Amino acid sequence: MAKKSSPKAKTQTSPQADWFGACADPTRLALIRALAAGEKTVTQLAAEISTEIVNVSHHLKIMKDAELVTFVKEGRFMIYSLVNAAVAKGMLELTHTSRAKLSLPLE
Repeated sequence: MAKKSSPKAKTQTSPQADWFGACADPTRLALIRALAAGEKTVTQLAAEISTEIVNVSHHLKIMKDAELVTFVKEGRFMIYSLVNAAVAKGMLELTHTSRAKLSLPLE
């Protein structure tokens, strides 16, 4: 008799792991550095990091789901900003709600 294989359980990640994962991509790091200078629209971000708007939107969705960025809607534009971010002496410090921190050089 053939043995039935059981479906694999979906791996669940923690919000903290999702947050770190949202930072762990070259395009998202470029977006983080661009947003460290202040809030921007998708169009501004795409121009600043020299990539397609659809690519920026995809990465911002991942970052929003991980609570790394937030946005406000102004007319037809979404204006994005970093959550719990501080800039000092050429370094960006991001803080997760769990108090985990990530420091990135801005240069």
